[in-house]
Amino acid sequence: MPELVLYTTGFCAPCRTARHMIDYASKDVAFTVTEINASDHPESAMADGVTSTPTLISRGPDGAEQWRIVGVPRLAELRRLLGGI
Repeated sequence: MPELVLYTTGFCAPCRTARHMIDYASKDVAFTVTEINASDHPESAMADGVTSTPTLISRGPDGAEQWRIVGVPRLAELRRLLGGI
């Protein structure tokens, strides 16, 4: 099952939209999502090279990054990427 990491911040309006896109995609594909507030956990954001929010990162079974989307993901792109994992 794909594992997604969503980096957000509390003041990020596009982050709310990203969450909605992820919710819509979850109706078609099974995956897990871990949301990390980049303001509260800057060390995690830095380790993953996150410089803006929202940032969505997919990790493979070995924990390696498969792909990333910076900004609000388009639903069609998100479905395509999730189907390709």
